[in-house]
Amino acid sequence: MIKIDSSLQKQVDDQLLEQGAFTVLELLLATGRLAYSDYESWRRQEIEFLDGVLMGSPDKIRGQIESSVSYARSIGLVEQPQEFTPWHSDSPASNKPLRISAQTELHRLIAGRFIPAQQAPQMDLFFDNPVAALTNGIARALAATNIADAQRQLDRLYEIAPNHSDLAGYDRLVAVASRLDHAIEDARQQLDLLLDTGPIAKRLLGSQWRELLTPLWRQLAEALQDQPYSADEPHFHRSFALSQAQDWAGVSACVFSEPNWQQQPALCLQLAHSGAFQHRRVESLTGWFALCWHEPSLATDALSKPQHPDAGIGKSWREFLAAEDDLADEDLEDSALKPEDFPAWMLLREPGLARQMGIDLALGESPGEEHYRCVHRWLEARRAQKKDEELAQRKALQAGHPLLFRYLKSVVG
Repeated sequence: MIKIDSSLQKQVDDQLLEQGAFTVLELLLATGRLAYSDYESWRRQEIEFLDGVLMGSPDKIRGQIESSVSYARSIGLVEQPQEFTPWHSDSPASNKPLRISAQTELHRLIAGRFIPAQQAPQMDLFFDNPVAALTNGIARALAATNIADAQRQLDRLYEIAPNHSDLAGYDRLVAVASRLDHAIEDARQQLDLLLDTGPIAKRLLGSQWRELLTPLWRQLAEALQDQPYSADEPHFHRSFALSQAQDWAGVSACVFSEPNWQQQPALCLQLAHSGAFQHRRVESLTGWFALCWHEPSLATDALSKPQHPDAGIGKSWREFLAAEDDLADEDLEDSALKPEDFPAWMLLREPGLARQMGIDLALGESPGEEHYRCVHRWLEARRAQKKDEELAQRKALQAGHPLLFRYLKSVVG
């Protein structure tokens, strides 16, 4: 088996499980390398090459692409080329395939679709199969939100293959798509419908599922404009609908607009993820820190998962967990590093964060927040060369959390 980063492998495996195929384009969207708004602009021909708007180091992105494709091939997936044409264009060039990259090989890698070998159709049989032609036509029409054409082909599929196993699924997708032209009367019902429809869309539409569902999630977000947040119904909120539409800037603005969002674990997670998808690390850490202080058990579960939009936070968390073993001492039996200490530990690990993340981020009186403030004051005193204040904060940390103090000494002596 080819060697691959575990989080990257999980992305490939999850796609294969949910959609029956793997595409690099979906990987770029799912990992925050490609903003869905940029993908839409590309499909509208507002952007010529898609690789020009990918976020992050081009060399690192290329390495992840090649690694994921190599893994896909190593587990027996077969590559199928895909073409992408402009959306809703009346120009003569509207049927001309879009270009992902000026580099031929990179274009091929990102445009490819990888499926199990046993599912790869023989081309002559595929083109002569009217059922396959209809199901693919329905999927294309739904992705283009051409409801009339999708309904026409679905009616035809009912005629020639009344026992087709996916008839009910396609029927569901056409019915959901048709709601886009009507105002939402019952937002809760619409939420339940979209949540139930997601797995069906991923299975039947593959990587084109976003084209169908994203406009519907945006529509729901608009309907929830004035809906206050409730911890009892965290999904029944504008921030969740925006996250499903991958409007990450909208998610962040929505979270920050909520009073006392730091006290709501679901909103903390929304902010942590939206900041990562926007490559705004301080914003992401703000969400993680609040979650560590106010819901440490949930923070532990979330940070321990192998897959994050920002792989760096997972690496930092693993180093934090390992730090206690490195610092262990028989004289400190009652001291331990807890999830609430992760923010203070991060400041000690990266002192520059104190210049970006204010001391007033910790508003409460919990021990974790007090340790964060103590470390923050120490860093500021050290930077300003205020020796007395620096010594006072070192003593305060030593008294309040001996293990964190031991880590401080390991960092700066």
